[in-house]
Amino acid sequence: MAEIHALWLEYGNIWLWQDPFVTPPWLKSWWNTWPGDNEQLLIVISASGSPVGIAPLMSRNGSARFIGSADLCDTGDFIVAPGYQNLFFTGMLRFLESEGIHRLVLEPVRPDSQVCLELVGIARANEWQVSLDSQGASIQMALPANWEEYLQKLDRKQRHEVRRKLRRLGEAGDLGQYNVRKPGETESAMDMFVQLFRQSRKDKKAFMNKQRERFFRTLAAELAREQMLNLLCLTIDNVPAAAVFCIENGKTVYLYNNGFNPRFRGISMGVASKLLTIRSSIESGQLVYDFLNGTERYKYHLGGTEVPLSRCIIERTKKSS
Repeated sequence: MAEIHALWLEYGNIWLWQDPFVTPPWLKSWWNTWPGDNEQLLIVISASGSPVGIAPLMSRNGSARFIGSADLCDTGDFIVAPGYQNLFFTGMLRFLESEGIHRLVLEPVRPDSQVCLELVGIARANEWQVSLDSQGASIQMALPANWEEYLQKLDRKQRHEVRRKLRRLGEAGDLGQYNVRKPGETESAMDMFVQLFRQSRKDKKAFMNKQRERFFRTLAAELAREQMLNLLCLTIDNVPAAAVFCIENGKTVYLYNNGFNPRFRGISMGVASKLLTIRSSIESGQLVYDFLNGTERYKYHLGGTEVPLSRCIIERTKKSS
């Protein structure tokens, strides 16, 4: 992971490093928690002595996939220098074949990913078989210049609901609000996040086992070190009320997960706390708010639109001569 981190620091603003789930803090946090029986396969392809891309993969039994897992990773992709896609993917496929890996399972991937835009065509041209299957959708929205413009983009009913939810939040009691971004602040904030996450719903309590808790805590600390964490914590009358875990990457804010106190369910605390992150994202000049994987109704109500996701399988059907 150290080499990938060094490349990220050097080329992060040049390469197409748009997906937060392939950044070094994410890869490091996941791998240190969940390696299992997989073998780490971080492939760096170079041209004329200079790196032009990274394949963040893991392999097992002749098959490779993105580092990550469906329960924690919303999307995946490759990191490639613009203009070097053909060289990178051709070299990667040749390397995989030389290592006895004849199957790639890449999921989920966005239509604007390097997988869909570049790899699919290059793989077919190199006599690999490719299949793409629908795998749900992610929801995102472009952010306007100010909050009033955001409200005007909503239909009349939803605009009324947004205003009503925020008004009720302000009337519920003495509202405390702070954003955790720095490494030294994450431990206590994550105590609150984990507590509220488990309180939110029975399925969330079952989901947040000890190992996943360790992952979330590690991820928060790693993201904070790279200035990518934005963890909103809310209290009402000094009682923990909600925590919203967001990831910032470039000019995009990703709503990764959240928890809230069921005591405040009557004021729609879950949605209201997310609205606060949308408003603060607009105020800080962010351009995109990504609700990530899943088609929950509230995401559409708050202005989101669908981005279809796919499962891409690439298999070698003919050995090269």
